[in-house]
Amino acid sequence: MFGKRDSARPEYLEPYRRAVEQGGAEFESLLGQSKTGQETRFRVMREMLDMTGRVVADLGCGRADFAAHLHHAGVEYGRYVGVEGIADLLGFCRDRAKNEPLPECVWVEGDFVGDKKLFETLVRSHGVEVLTFSGSLNTLDQPDAIAVLERAWESLGSVRGGTLVFNFLSDRFPGAEGEAPGPGKRFNTPAMLGWALGLAESVAFRQDYMGAHDATIVMRVE
Repeated sequence: MFGKRDSARPEYLEPYRRAVEQGGAEFESLLGQSKTGQETRFRVMREMLDMTGRVVADLGCGRADFAAHLHHAGVEYGRYVGVEGIADLLGFCRDRAKNEPLPECVWVEGDFVGDKKLFETLVRSHGVEVLTFSGSLNTLDQPDAIAVLERAWESLGSVRGGTLVFNFLSDRFPGAEGEAPGPGKRFNTPAMLGWALGLAESVAFRQDYMGAHDATIVMRVE
């Protein structure tokens, strides 16, 4: 189970919702990420997977920073589908896409934890080929995150070249034991990699950035 449920205010979204309520749709609403760290995560995902021409869904798109990163890096994605559960953040994304502008963007308000059919809808109705999670699993416990990822992977089963890309806070970070408690939760990295290898023939893994603070896994449908 995912803990106490309130369909209007799900527990796992509350840290983000409180941050937006207190400070608006600013970068700080993404909870503890640094802009440098965020850009590093995006760069690693882009290096691990060529998204040129692909329909990419960004689960927990926040402020559309990944769309902006891809655009400014010259990645000509086929379409970017930003999915966000906080309405104020999604409104910021829509305005940003118009003002910058960011090309070929579609916005979906959705809760990828609570809505069990969301991934299937993204694949069938929006033609999504690549599902990405960058920082958006951090407030979940590891079993809950794996349940989300399993549904995401299952939804890509019929997609030729379908790809699941996600990063998470690694427990192999040397300073992990001395960290102050926060909303972000570290995952057992070997267990996450073992889970991926148990499902996919093609798996890529990186933890050679940010001093092992973070890890990224890419799984491809063969």
